Amino acid sequence: MKDKVAILLVDDEERFIDGLQSVLDHYEYSCTRALTGSEAKQLLQETDFDIALLDVGLPDMSGCDLAEFITTDCPDTSAIMLTGLNTVETAVQAMKQGAYDFLAKPINHEHLLKVIDKAVAHNRLRKDLRLSEARFQVLTEAGWEGIVVVENDLLVEGNSQFFQMFGYNKEELLGQPFPESLMVGGSLQEKGGDSTDDAAYSGESTGLRKNGSSFPVEVRHRAMEYLGRPARIWVLRDISERVRDEKEKLALQDKLARATRLEALGLMAGSVAHDLNNILTAVVSYPEILLKQMREQDPYYQEIKKIQEAGKRAAAVVADLVSVARGKKTKPPPIGLNEQIISHLESIEHNERLAAYPGVKIDTGLQTDLQSCLCSAPRIHKILLNLIGNGLEAIGHDGIIRISTENCRFANPVMRDQSMRVGNHVKMTISDNGEGINAEDLEHIFDPFYSTKKSGRSGTGLGLAIVWNSVMESDGWVEASSDERGTRFDVYLPASGTEPAAKLLEPSKQENGGGETILLVDDEAEQNQTMQNMLGSLGYKAFSATNSEQALGFLRSCRVDLVILDMIMAGDIDGCQLYRKILDINPAQKALVVSGFSESEQVSEAKALGIRTILEKPVTLPVVSRAIRQTLEDDG
Repeated sequence: MKDKVAILLVDDEERFIDGLQSVLDHYEYSCTRALTGSEAKQLLQETDFDIALLDVGLPDMSGCDLAEFITTDCPDTSAIMLTGLNTVETAVQAMKQGAYDFLAKPINHEHLLKVIDKAVAHNRLRKDLRLSEARFQVLTEAGWEGIVVVENDLLVEGNSQFFQMFGYNKEELLGQPFPESLMVGGSLQEKGGDSTDDAAYSGESTGLRKNGSSFPVEVRHRAMEYLGRPARIWVLRDISERVRDEKEKLALQDKLARATRLEALGLMAGSVAHDLNNILTAVVSYPEILLKQMREQDPYYQEIKKIQEAGKRAAAVVADLVSVARGKKTKPPPIGLNEQIISHLESIEHNERLAAYPGVKIDTGLQTDLQSCLCSAPRIHKILLNLIGNGLEAIGHDGIIRISTENCRFANPVMRDQSMRVGNHVKMTISDNGEGINAEDLEHIFDPFYSTKKSGRSGTGLGLAIVWNSVMESDGWVEASSDERGTRFDVYLPASGTEPAAKLLEPSKQENGGGETILLVDDEAEQNQTMQNMLGSLGYKAFSATNSEQALGFLRSCRVDLVILDMIMAGDIDGCQLYRKILDINPAQKALVVSGFSESEQVSEAKALGIRTILEKPVTLPVVSRAIRQTLEDDG
């Protein structure tokens, strides 16, 4: 038994409808009757019909108008016209208004049944086509890509994503040349992407939006048939986000590589610091001993004074070298950055340097509610000293250096702990309007010994390396940017979220001894001799040993008030290991370290053993005298 086909019979002649319905009922069609066009419309809106048999001449409207209504509002219904006016004009009008077929009265029943069967089959094909089109529409509209059909280099069809991607309405682009109208310059031609042969293409190009902006686009196209005609199907994807992510990834890799490179350079620098400091000990110490025994008017006093000053300058360079080499990351107490900036700008050291640049003005814009930061005062001093000095030399004559601070959120690109990467930071910006730094030099400005300054004029190439190292030691980050308008450094330091700690003052006056005994332990006899002379001039009785065995043998035979250790001794145990053995002999033995260079781990280990003072060579009389007195007087 066939599926019931629903048929609407529309005719104002009831006897005709009765006869027609009896025939259709016999063949098991489901029939519904309507005598007017209005009644038919009502039924069509309430019920789904497969076929509508319409009389052309209805009392309230034309059957052709009803056929047009069915075409627009009832797409699943096929209209078949019935009339006694067998004219070509009526048939043509009915077909134009959407009728499937036209039959003249009186109706041949066999012919009617054949037309109905064909109309039903036509309906099913039409439904399948609409479903197929709907599925295709969903697939094309659901994707992220823009899809277009191009015939003879003209755009003939596209999905909504494509038009949204380029910012056009569909009507604005249909029939327009493609891809020339939407791709920048020869971006496709240069890559072979404008091919019109049967080969498929996949690559990247640059799209041009309606508003004039350009964006990177991934392009794929191939030859296919479209509605029985040759065409090319283009698939385009906006890859702006992917390109941006790749750039950020490359930038991050560059920053990590730079950090690794600087770390390696720092280790290399540290390898020579120990030997340099040992050499400078004599250059700095002996002039002090000699000057202490002379008057200013004595012969060669000024010459010896100049040797002393030159030695101190050399010692400062080595100290900077050690700062670059040592990558220690001790957690400092919270400190107020604004206060440190103001203190530096009011210092004699800063104002003496600024006096050499009378045309340079320094402006500040410091945030009033700035959080405290985790960075030691000496590190902040080094950062300010070198960045301000860099700005002064870049300006030369007339210009402005601006220093500003602010609270911010910042993602540190080299923090390995992802949970700590993004956090509250204190940002300090130091900018100048001097000569900018070219892009090639900007890539290397934080490298040790890299300098663009003229030889012999100023600088050692360590200034910005010290800035980098000081910031890295504080788990911060520093960015440099420059153009023809000047140079800017943004320093990010972790915020502590607490009040700053009180400022500590370190006395520097020279304090003499009272005959206390001191054992010097250094693998270089010259160093021991220099220190013995220094300590003798301060009123101490000094002994020396050049290795651990001599030192331990001496301490087993007699007691001393203090041991001064070198941290690194060639071919021997280090200072921490020796101090452990000394404590086995005398658990109360006091000691301090004077070393040319010490690794961060060694410094931490020494402090854990109870050594509270660690000095870096070369040392001056005031520094070593004060360190000795503090250690001897310490009851802890």
